[in-house]
Amino acid sequence: MMTGASPAFHSPADSSGAKVQCHGRVLWLGIGCIRGTEKAVIDRAIRAVFQRYHLSLAAIAGIATLDIKADERGLIAYCQEKGLPLKTFTAQELRDINVPNPSAIVKKKGGTPSVAEAAALKMGETLLVSKQIEAKSVTVAVSLAARE
Repeated sequence: MMTGASPAFHSPADSSGAKVQCHGRVLWLGIGCIRGTEKAVIDRAIRAVFQRYHLSLAAIAGIATLDIKADERGLIAYCQEKGLPLKTFTAQELRDINVPNPSAIVKKKGGTPSVAEAAALKMGETLLVSKQIEAKSVTVAVSLAARE
């Protein structure tokens, strides 16, 4: 069994089959999506990333994105269903965040070289998962906050 691991990570079962189920809400998701992306697609994208990186969905503190996505029905529905806050930032607020994977296309369309990674980093201190593009319509990045 892993020791000293963040409660945001699933610990593998030990030989007795016991699992660690302690989860603090310390993970912030930066989300970018194509206009009109449905809640089910967003949900599948988040689940795929969390499964790939062995993260716990119970550790999600909230969703962060670009302010022009504040009325995105799929994002709003996901946050309402999961009881999560939706934090939004202007392109200007995200523009100066140093990210590992800036995008010229996102900069041209949204006025900032990053939405998912920059938004995640506005809420959390450490980028755990750099941007992952799922279903060609949702970009997910995950950051770790110092506290709940």
